[in-house]
Amino acid sequence: MNQLSSSEGHLRRLVLIGAGRANLDLLRALSRSLVRGLDIVLVTPDSEVFDPSMTSGLLRGAYDPADARIDVAAVAARAGARVVRASADRLLPEARVVEAGGERLAFDLCVIDEIGAPTGAELPGVVAHAIPLRPTSILGEVRRIVEERLTEGAGPIACTVVGGGAIGVECAFYLQRMLRNRPAGGVVTIVDAAPDILADAEPCRTVARHALERAGVCFALGAAVVEVRADLVMLASGASLATDLTIWATGGAPTPLISASGLPHDASGRLLVDEQLRARDGSPIWAAGDCAATEGSADPQTERALLERAIRRQPGASAPRGARRGSPGLCMLDTGDGRAILRWRALTMRSPLASWIKRRLDHRFVARMRET
Repeated sequence: MNQLSSSEGHLRRLVLIGAGRANLDLLRALSRSLVRGLDIVLVTPDSEVFDPSMTSGLLRGAYDPADARIDVAAVAARAGARVVRASADRLLPEARVVEAGGERLAFDLCVIDEIGAPTGAELPGVVAHAIPLRPTSILGEVRRIVEERLTEGAGPIACTVVGGGAIGVECAFYLQRMLRNRPAGGVVTIVDAAPDILADAEPCRTVARHALERAGVCFALGAAVVEVRADLVMLASGASLATDLTIWATGGAPTPLISASGLPHDASGRLLVDEQLRARDGSPIWAAGDCAATEGSADPQTERALLERAIRRQPGASAPRGARRGSPGLCMLDTGDGRAILRWRALTMRSPLASWIKRRLDHRFVARMRET
């Protein structure tokens, strides 16, 4: 299973499923011709995507949607990739074939990095009563709805944020600040089935938790949501939370392609991968973002480096460069008040300077995707 399918043993075709951040970064790297004669195919129904790290800024109007928009076709074109504008229908690991848009795409290597729908969106009442933060392209409309809701009525408003990851936490900071500007105020509660917040940004957890508590944000952790009603969020324990505004800020669900393929996956359907993001059964399939079941969290920069290294290690590619998982990464959270939390190695700060750094990094990723 570890041998490449071409007769010469060289990497001939790479199929990328999804236009997630790691795949876009990989396309940018491939525009530098890592492998001569490589046939690259990107399978995605998306013509444009928006940088998810800019969610909070888009929600509170600090960024214009144009600041976060990425033209998928343009990124693919610069890498010489062909785009199949469709969702992948089937993945056949043994045959090394992806079926999409009526085509059977044979591959030597495949990377899965789809931007998933919100986890739990299928639960009763979520579509009818909760406001999702995915896809990022809808955040302009979400902002309008939230502002309208917060100006309605004279009494206190109860806001529930379902999802304690980085996006949910940033949203809670934003909402609590909005409520402080109301005469009657209100309260924000973060609800998550996990025992603590920020599983995807653990280095920032302690500082963020203290800042949220000082701001008056409440927590209902270890509490799985089973239903959303117009005025209640129902929990698996049988308890409920009164709510006037429910924000659905869960992470992305993996593509069902993985569980249907016979590849090893976790209970959520994410591909079980090794430290290099490769399928644990040795299939020439890698995964990143919402589609990978990893121990701990991998920042996008680490994922990009690991995927690029996987390409470079194939026969016919340029020499590999080192890329290690678990190196100290940069953790940043927007606190919605002109400041941000920054954690890097031994450095921790919450300041306007950290906010400025975050804005620069947010814009830099999008700018890189637009480079000719």
